[in-house]
Amino acid sequence: MLPRERVRMALEHREPDRVPLDEPCGSFRMDTWKQLEHRFGGADHEAIKDQLGIDFRTIGLGASEEFMKEAKTVFPVGLLKPLPNGFFADEWGIQYEIVSTGTHTRYAKHPLENVDDLSDYELPDLDAQGRWDNVESRIIKWKRNYFVVAAMWTTLFEISWALRGFGRFIKDLYSDSPFADSLLDRLLEYRLETGRRFIDLGVDMVHLGDDFGTQKNLLLSLDVWRRHFKPRMEMLIDDLKKRGDVYVMYHSDGNIEKLIPELIEIGVQILNPIQPECMNPAAIKERYGEKLTLHGTMSIQKTLPFGTKSEVRTEAITRIETCGPGGGLVLAPSHAPQPDVPVKNITTLYKTVKNTPYSSLASLR
Repeated sequence: MLPRERVRMALEHREPDRVPLDEPCGSFRMDTWKQLEHRFGGADHEAIKDQLGIDFRTIGLGASEEFMKEAKTVFPVGLLKPLPNGFFADEWGIQYEIVSTGTHTRYAKHPLENVDDLSDYELPDLDAQGRWDNVESRIIKWKRNYFVVAAMWTTLFEISWALRGFGRFIKDLYSDSPFADSLLDRLLEYRLETGRRFIDLGVDMVHLGDDFGTQKNLLLSLDVWRRHFKPRMEMLIDDLKKRGDVYVMYHSDGNIEKLIPELIEIGVQILNPIQPECMNPAAIKERYGEKLTLHGTMSIQKTLPFGTKSEVRTEAITRIETCGPGGGLVLAPSHAPQPDVPVKNITTLYKTVKNTPYSSLASLR
């Protein structure tokens, strides 16, 4: 069965030959890729994905040619522009610094932190030279076999506070600041245009998302989410679905169970990552599985970093048994594996799912 056929069956809540597999939201980290390259004898990323059984291919916007003149690959993030102050900047003007361990970055400066008027701020130019290079050709190539996803994460909330600063933007939201509405409206228009172009180029799915959850609850009050984000997300999703025959996946880390019925209401069909430390995947499947596909669900806080290969296999099989019947399940790590995750546990996860056909579960029902 072709990967794209396998995925489509699962999203239609039918059982394919096995549960589809994907990378964690976006991709593996650069250090994980290095381990996988070593594990698979120096194979390229496409070959490794095939070996792992990954059924999706994800594509995002490229950097502009102008930005690329000064950018370099900064571990572990990717392309950033070095600055004289020792920080690094992306195309939005957000500045980062590398933490002392060298394994992560953190925000250092926010370009809109002390701005009251947005008229002087320019979002990255969608028409800049280089932005869409090779996007169409990759989509055409991948769609022969794989299910192709357009990456539009940090859709509204996360990019807003990255631009404004977390504390400042939270105050804007709770005070109903005109600045917050102005910024969110500009970002909405930007995402609308980006999504339309991806759909016109032939993607199968658009992946939206913002982290609204902590480990225990929502990061914002439900009222604030409904006032500022729900109507804009509904407008975006409606527009995308009218533009073409696409699925919509939504990402949010943490416990966002209070949002799930409303996400379904505004058109979300696939939810990622269903962190098992925050929400019970089996319970989510039971409550919402007729309308929602679960994507992710594999523990990145416990099992993958600290479990044995046997424990990884057990969790994968348990997830298939409890969340897989009737389709509506895609397995992947619930976040990008961190440097402490043994590569053997990553490969065990994918191998287990590849070797567990739906037919083998019949005796368990």
